[in-house]
Amino acid sequence: YENISSIKKSLKIQTYDFTKKELKSKFKELLEKWVDIKLIMENYKYQQFQNTWKQIEEYFSWYSNFEIKSDEQMWTEYIHSKIALADSWFWIQTANLTHSSFSSNREHFFYSKNNEVWNSLDIIFEKDRLGEKIELDDIHPNLVVCDINCRDVIEILLEWAEKSIFIQTQYIVDDGILKILKWKMWQRLDSSLRSEWLDVRFVVSDTEANDELLAYFWPAVARKFDQYYNHTKMILIDEKILLLWSMNLSDNSLDNNREIWILIIDTEIINKYKELFEKDWRKSKY
Repeated sequence: YENISSIKKSLKIQTYDFTKKELKSKFKELLEKWVDIKLIMENYKYQQFQNTWKQIEEYFSWYSNFEIKSDEQMWTEYIHSKIALADSWFWIQTANLTHSSFSSNREHFFYSKNNEVWNSLDIIFEKDRLGEKIELDDIHPNLVVCDINCRDVIEILLEWAEKSIFIQTQYIVDDGILKILKWKMWQRLDSSLRSEWLDVRFVVSDTEANDELLAYFWPAVARKFDQYYNHTKMILIDEKILLLWSMNLSDNSLDNNREIWILIIDTEIINKYKELFEKDWRKSKY
């Protein structure tokens, strides 16, 4: 909230859902200070019980400096990315702008003032807003955008993993990703295939949808996190590359949605995440 209150000129957001009352109030404060706010949000959510897009449109309808768009001009299945761009900083997060995201879910946020990444995100946002095609040259090397280059990137990173793969996500249902992970698990078991032991572990949400996953990958590999709802979406490769994203590991997310990730190589952040992952792993059930 402190960062939001400090915004002076503009705020651009892509999100799947927006219901959190305190954030709505903060946005109204910004609008009354003539901050320009542009929002791209999904208007036909999966199993939608209420049209929160319409509610947001009506809530801010008095403000000429507020604009809301859906993804209809983007030709994507869902706008599922979760980013915020302010005057000089940005967020990329796993969380929707909902009460549960901030109160009862396991979520992660990445905050930065990196100017080059900010500029790339701004280009991506504006092209999505205007319905223009995003080119590979628009995407910073530390960013990945679905449905453009994300399947190639994630499959290559997983296939090239040499020491460890730690995944924390809602679920894993994409056939291509599962095929690679199953192969990596067998590499873990067959010492003749490797000079070192491969540490492959998943923490997923505590739902029936993950029962089949746990049945195949035994407790040394896959567990359910039941302390909070596991909505986060993170992968750590070889303790060198950390991926934070909006994307679920499903074919629809990889191939049809707008999703945005960031690749993090900062050792301090990676070490902190590894510590948090280990704590969640120990608290998870099997």
